[in-house]
Amino acid sequence: MIATPARTPLVRFVTLVEQRLGLHYEQGQWGELETLLAERAAGGVERYLEQLAAPSSQAEWKTLAERLTVGETYFLRHPTQLETLVDQVLPTFARQTSTIRVLCAGCSTGEEPYSIALLARERGRVDSSRLRILGIDVNPRAIAHARRACYSPWSLRAVPSAMRQQWFQRTPEGFALQSHVRDQVIFEERNLLEEASAFWAPGSFHAILCRNVILYFPQDVIRKIIARMAQALVPGGYLFMGPSETLRGISEEFELLRGGDAFYYRLKPPAPTVSVAQAVSAPEAVQAVAARAPTPPPAPDGLEGVLQLLEVERYTDAWALLESLPQSASPRALLLRAVLHLHAGRLSQAEQLGRQLVTASATEAPAYYLLGLCLEQSGDEAGARGRYAASVRAEPTFALAHLRAGSLARRAGDMVEARVALRMAVSLLPQEKPLHLSLFGGGFGRHGLMQVGLQELQACTEVS
Repeated sequence: MIATPARTPLVRFVTLVEQRLGLHYEQGQWGELETLLAERAAGGVERYLEQLAAPSSQAEWKTLAERLTVGETYFLRHPTQLETLVDQVLPTFARQTSTIRVLCAGCSTGEEPYSIALLARERGRVDSSRLRILGIDVNPRAIAHARRACYSPWSLRAVPSAMRQQWFQRTPEGFALQSHVRDQVIFEERNLLEEASAFWAPGSFHAILCRNVILYFPQDVIRKIIARMAQALVPGGYLFMGPSETLRGISEEFELLRGGDAFYYRLKPPAPTVSVAQAVSAPEAVQAVAARAPTPPPAPDGLEGVLQLLEVERYTDAWALLESLPQSASPRALLLRAVLHLHAGRLSQAEQLGRQLVTASATEAPAYYLLGLCLEQSGDEAGARGRYAASVRAEPTFALAHLRAGSLARRAGDMVEARVALRMAVSLLPQEKPLHLSLFGGGFGRHGLMQVGLQELQACTEVS
C-alpha cells in the first residue's frame, strides 16, 4: 500500500522537530530538513525516527538544536528597548527588592544579556551588584560561546568605540569581555517548550526579554510560552519582544506600553475575585450574555481570507490558507506572501518578492515599504529610509511610509526632515488605505498609529 503524505518520513521528522524544539517550518522550507534528515539517518530513516522519539535521544536532539537554531545577533541590538529596560523599568524595582532578576530567553551567543549588563554599568540607574541576568537557549554550542564571552568585530558593530575600549580586551581570537561583567551573567541550556515548573515558578523574574524568538513558533506554542512567562513574572513585571512581534491575539494578560521608540508589555494586575453571592447569580448572567452573543462569522477564504487572517495576526493560519490556494503570480498574492515571509522572519524571501513587486505599478509603493521594513529589521536604517522615500515617491499619500521615514529621520538626528515627514503622516493617516493598515499596521489601528505619529512629532519638538 502506498504511504499517504501525512505518514512520510520527512513529515514525521518535521512533526518531531516542532514538538521537541518548537520550530515551525512551512512546507516550502522542508528542503533544509530533508537534507539534515538524510545526513543524520545514515543507518536508516525509520530507525533514526524511532531513535528520536525515544526518551534516550537527548544527545541527538542537542545536535539537531545546534544545526537548526543558529541565531544572528549582536551587541546593543534594538538599543532603545534596552535603554528603556535599564533606565525606566529596572529602577522601579530597586526599592522593592534587594535583587533584580532579568531573563533573556533565546539568548543565542549572549550578546543581549551582556548588553544589559554593560548598559546597567554605563547608565548608572540601577546598582549592578543587585542585578542578576540569566540567559537561556536550546542551542548548546551557542551557550558555550556565550560563556566564553569572546566576540568578533561584527558582533560589536553597534558598540561605540569608547565603550568597546572600556569593557573589552583585544585578543587573538577577538574581543573578550571583561571578567567582572562576564561573571554577572549566568547561562543555561534550556528548551522553552519544556514545562520545568520550578524554573517558571511565580515571581521568578522582574523582566523577561524574548526578542525575535517566537517568530519561529506556531501560534499554539507561542500561547503556551507567553502564558508560562506571565506566570514567572512578579506582579507588574515586564516583557520585551522583538519590534515585529506582538501579543495581539496571543495573550490578554499584558498591557502595551511605550517609552520613546520602544514598545514593551507590563503584566496586568489579577482580576478581582468573585464573591460567593455573585457566584450564585452567575448562571443567569451567563445565560443572558450567551443569548446576546453574536454568531461567529464564517471562515474566510481566498486571498481576501488570507488578508483578514493577516490583519488579526493569525500568521500561521494565513500562510496555511495561502498555500492551499491555487498558485498565483498576481501582484496581490505575491505581496501577501512577501508580508507573511516578513512576519515569519524570512527576510531574504520577503526581500526577493519585494524586488519582484517593485516593477508592478499596483504594488510599487507597498513593495518599497516592505523592502524598507526588511532593511530596518536587518539593522540598515539608512537603507530603510531610502526605501521609504521611494515608497512616498511612488504614492505620495502613503501615510505609513511617511511615518516610518519620519521616525528613522528623528532617530538619526535629522529633525527638519523628521518633522516634515511626521506632519505628513499625521495629516494623511485618517485617509490611509485599509489595505495598507491591514498589511503593515503591526497590530495598531488607525487611532493607535495616529498616537504614535503625534508622540514622534512631539519628541522632535522637544529636541528642537
